[in-house]
Amino acid sequence: MRRLDRVDIALFDGLDGAALDPCFFPTADAYRALLEARGFAVRAMTLFQRPTPLPGDITDWLQTFAQPLLGAVPPGDRAAFIQDVRGAVEPALFDRASGWTADYVRLRFDAERT
Repeated sequence: MRRLDRVDIALFDGLDGAALDPCFFPTADAYRALLEARGFAVRAMTLFQRPTPLPGDITDWLQTFAQPLLGAVPPGDRAAFIQDVRGAVEPALFDRASGWTADYVRLRFDAERT
């Protein structure tokens, strides 16, 4: 699972995203197994899309939140890399009327320690 469907796919293209990204985004099954292994009974688990309007351009979001991945791109290539990611996700995440949307994915669960 990823925090953002299309953005992460575009960011990870050509990079070892798993090694570079400090965040942990397990699948629903993997997270359920982790909870159960630590003594929790999972009552409900839902993976869902949470589109979030961005206040500016997706490049601003990338420069703020994609630093671990951008650090793997040579400084002289970063601007072009960011523009490549922008171009890759624009058809799906940009609308002239409403602007940019981040395609966040969320995992919500209800668990109780047994």
